[in-house]
Amino acid sequence: MTPNMKTTSRHKQNWKKMLGILPVFATFLTTSCGLVELEGSKNGNLDGYWHMETVDTLSNGGSLDLRKERRFWMVQGTIFQLYSPDILDGQRYVSHFQHEGGQLTINKIYFDKRESGDPAVEDVENLRPFGINNIDGETFQVDELTGSRMTLRSETLRLTFKKH
Repeated sequence: MTPNMKTTSRHKQNWKKMLGILPVFATFLTTSCGLVELEGSKNGNLDGYWHMETVDTLSNGGSLDLRKERRFWMVQGTIFQLYSPDILDGQRYVSHFQHEGGQLTINKIYFDKRESGDPAVEDVENLRPFGINNIDGETFQVDELTGSRMTLRSETLRLTFKKH
């Protein structure tokens, strides 16, 4: 083996070692800078894209079948979002929430309009199609929450969802 070949072989070995360390270094860099959170959400089965299927009125036993309509609740981390491509030209709404002790509390809700600073929703009629009847947010009892189904109950309504 010539001296040149020994050097080339040694360089290849060094490169292999460096490439092996690269993923570890990249992970360290992104987690130490806060770019990636290694722990997942603490929401469990609540996180996800929920299709609203029925709305039941508790006072009179009435029921509205929404399975063929496109009304969604989306939950991820601390963010809650309402969306339907069929209502108000697909306007999205955002909020924060708390999920503890068998309750889901939705805080004050805002229009998802980044360009205008996410203004607060001032008319509850915008939120009623999603089962929310309080302009300042609402608290629901969580009657069922699995990996595929969710049933929530407010003072006046029972909402059922299927996870997508």
